[in-house]
Amino acid sequence: MLNHINNKMPIYKDCTLGEMLIVGAVVFVTNSIILSLITRLLFGYAWIGFAITLLSLVSITKLLLGRLQKIKYGKPYGYYQQLLIKKLQQFELFKLIFKPLYVERQGKWSVRRT
Repeated sequence: MLNHINNKMPIYKDCTLGEMLIVGAVVFVTNSIILSLITRLLFGYAWIGFAITLLSLVSITKLLLGRLQKIKYGKPYGYYQQLLIKKLQQFELFKLIFKPLYVERQGKWSVRRT
């Protein structure tokens, strides 16, 4: 029971407010850059891509939150965050910028008695 008190409450599709904000920000930044460049090359106006980004922001964010919900289903709290940090720690640039949060065991585990 006490473990549930320390965890953040899910708001939409088992996602917390922080997760929703991060997904929305990533969708907004990536779509606005990509669509603005494409519409700038095709029509000469980058604002068209920015407007398309604003119109599609909610629907794409809902789609990605649904995917995140499927990833989180049946897993303990913070599972995907730990998995993401573990994958990012393989890159040297990430190691230089951020200190390792968790102690990792590298190598094979042995259960034999000596």
